[in-house]
Amino acid sequence: MQLRFTDKEAVKSMITVQAKLIFSSKEDRQAVMDLMRRWSSCMRYAYNRLLEGKDRETLKRDLQRIFNLNSRYVDDAIAKANAALKSCKELKINPKRIIFGTRKLFLKLKKKHLSGGKRRELEKEWIEKRQGTLYSRGDKSKQGNLNLRIEQRGEKLYLRINTSDRTHVYAEIIRKVTRDTDRWIDFNWRLQEAQKTKEFFPYTVELKLRNGEIYVLISYEEDLPELRITETNGVVAIDINASPFHIAWAEVSPEGNLLSYGRISLQELLGISKEKRDYLLWQVAHAIINLTLKKNKAI
Repeated sequence: MQLRFTDKEAVKSMITVQAKLIFSSKEDRQAVMDLMRRWSSCMRYAYNRLLEGKDRETLKRDLQRIFNLNSRYVDDAIAKANAALKSCKELKINPKRIIFGTRKLFLKLKKKHLSGGKRRELEKEWIEKRQGTLYSRGDKSKQGNLNLRIEQRGEKLYLRINTSDRTHVYAEIIRKVTRDTDRWIDFNWRLQEAQKTKEFFPYTVELKLRNGEIYVLISYEEDLPELRITETNGVVAIDINASPFHIAWAEVSPEGNLLSYGRISLQELLGISKEKRDYLLWQVAHAIINLTLKKNKAI
C-alpha cells in the first residue's frame, strides 16, 4: 500500500455529523415531510429519465413544474440521480434493476405470507426509504447552504428549511455531545467563526426519515495540517501478508533504491477479543508512524 502526497499539498477530509430535528408545530413538520416526499419522487423520476437519455437542462426545467420544487432542489435531485447511475456503472450493476427503497425490502414485501403488524412495519420502512429524503449541496456563496441553512438563535441551532419560494420552516437541531473530541464541537465553532468574519464555508445537508423521526446529516470538509513529510526523501512502503500474518515494510530512497526492510508480526491479533485487538492495532499503527518519522519518509 502506498499513499502518495506532493510537497505542501493541502489535505482535506469529508466529515459527516448527525443530529435530530425537532419541530415547533405539526404543520411545520408536515410541510417538511411533504417536501421530502416530492424531492424523493423527483430524484427517482430524474434517474429514470436519465436512463432514457434526457439531458440535464431539459430535466431541470420540466421537474420544477412537475414537482413544484425550486431550481436548486431539482438540480440536487438530478445530481443524486447521476451519482446513482455512475455508481451502477462502476460496480457493473444493471442500472435498470435498481430499486429505490432497497431490493431487500421489496423482496420481503412480495412474500404473500406476510401480514398484520410485521407487514405494516416493513411497509412503513419501505415508504420511509423511498419518500423520506431531502438533499441540498453546500455553497460558500450562499452562506454555506441555500435551501437547508443552519442558523443560530441564542445558544440554540436551527435548520432553516426552504419549503417553497420565500417560505421557510425552522427546526431545532438536537445533538448531545458526549466527548471532547466530538466533531460537532468543531462544526459549531466553525459556524460561529463564519458568522463573525462573514467567511462562510460550504456544508451539504441531507434529511432522512427513520422510525418516524427526521434526522439531519451535515457534511463538510475538514482542513488537516499541512504535510511536513513528503516523498522528497523517499518512502516507506508497507504491505500486509497472510502467512505468517505480518506487515512487511521496505524503505527506499528518492531514486527507488532499497535502503532497509523489516516486518511487524500480527500473530497476536488472532483469537483475541475485539477490545484487545483494537488496542494492539493502535500499537501497530503507532509503530509504523514512529518508524516513518524516524526515517523522515512518507508512507
